[in-house]
Amino acid sequence: MTAMILISTAAILVAIVGCAVIWRMDMLRADEIEHTRPPAPRPATPQLGGSEGTHPASLPST
Repeated sequence: MTAMILISTAAILVAIVGCAVIWRMDMLRADEIEHTRPPAPRPATPQLGGSEGTHPASLPST
């Protein structure tokens, strides 16, 4: 009976400490996201195909 009480008490304590650790890690991640700058806008990439400036100089254009 004593062993069951000790195991149950240990399980409850581990659950409480585990929840506190997970909540703290979640709060730290939220703070990190809140304090980071948004990424710089990416330059527009050229469209592939259809434009006349994309043909190699060694091939004759038709």
